Amino acid sequence: MATFKPIVFTGENHIKSDGTSRINIRVYHNKQSQYIPTESYIKPQYLLKSGEVDEDYPEALDINFALQDMIQEFRKLVIKLGRERLKTMICKELRDYLVLTTNVKDEYIDFVEFSESVINATKKKKTSAWYQDSLSALKWFFKREKIEVREITAGKLNAFITQLREEGPGGKPLEPGSINNYLRGIRALFNKCKRHYNNPDIETEIIAHSPFKLVKIPQYRRKKKNVAIDIVKSIRDIKVETPRENIGRDVFMMQFYLMGINLVDLFNIDPPEDGRVVYERSKTDTEDNINKLTLSIKVEPELQVLFDKYSNESFLSELKNRYSDIEYFNKSSNIGLKKISETLNIPKITTNWSRHSWASIARNKAGASKADVDFCLGHVNNDYKMADIYIETDYSICDKINRDVLDLLK
Repeated sequence: MATFKPIVFTGENHIKSDGTSRINIRVYHNKQSQYIPTESYIKPQYLLKSGEVDEDYPEALDINFALQDMIQEFRKLVIKLGRERLKTMICKELRDYLVLTTNVKDEYIDFVEFSESVINATKKKKTSAWYQDSLSALKWFFKREKIEVREITAGKLNAFITQLREEGPGGKPLEPGSINNYLRGIRALFNKCKRHYNNPDIETEIIAHSPFKLVKIPQYRRKKKNVAIDIVKSIRDIKVETPRENIGRDVFMMQFYLMGINLVDLFNIDPPEDGRVVYERSKTDTEDNINKLTLSIKVEPELQVLFDKYSNESFLSELKNRYSDIEYFNKSSNIGLKKISETLNIPKITTNWSRHSWASIARNKAGASKADVDFCLGHVNNDYKMADIYIETDYSICDKINRDVLDLLK
């Protein structure tokens, strides 16, 4: 026979700002537990081991009466089911039956409110902006600021995709890449929400559905962002007129000479030691990433010229004094590169193109293997995780490939 008992969760995720926690009815059946939320809240220390509210707690009498009334209703339904039917039901099935039959309100989980808490806690600005854009698109589709998490179904998401193809938030149909970006952002937030509210240790599954299993997120072919050797030469050799063009050109080439280093890493690297730049990619700097790869790049003569140009007071001081943060640095560099693109009559390039161009030239013109190009770019390859444990890192491989690439510019 199933048993029922009032309990409260005391974890920080369940305690409200006033110190109270929702009272749940624990359903124990077939050696499993499930939980049904009630509308009552209490400070956890006032719920006795017996499941009754301490008589010293305000409104204890009313709360106890409501809880016992609910439990008695559950018991009547269990008896009505009969022993044979009950034996075939797992605990979750019984819990869902009781909720449906008695019209008990499940806990309301505002997906928007939860997502905004994730966005505010996300340190990386790009990731935070990605989450925010995805959430804003979903609110635009639902046409409201509150979205209960169970409303995010496969049917709603597929309708969302259809709507974005016809007309997005900006009034125009969206390309597959933009739709893909929104859906992946919403999926990431949804999965975080499930992990937050569901507790496998005590078999609670407040958010039971998995809508993205029935949703086909549009795929797209990434646009190539590389230019040929002769264009890299043209960028290097162009005579510019404005400070932004000057910095855009030099930043692009510093990235290229550093084997396609990301702009944020270029902005934050430490001064070279023993003729080498050593750093860990910021893109892999996450709490759950233990596979950070340290890169060590030889400072070639071409790079040293630019380091000297922008290091009058200290290393890269001319850039760091001019730009207070990476966003302004990135924006200004790309404005300069846009003007250079127009002058050279080439596709509009950004700082990202330097990394892609170095990789393409290293593979296609310098003859480096894809695995070695991956290594030079600082990609963590899961196929070689065990080998990486045993094999000592040899940066001379990177030195040779980079020198071969730079020699192609002569």
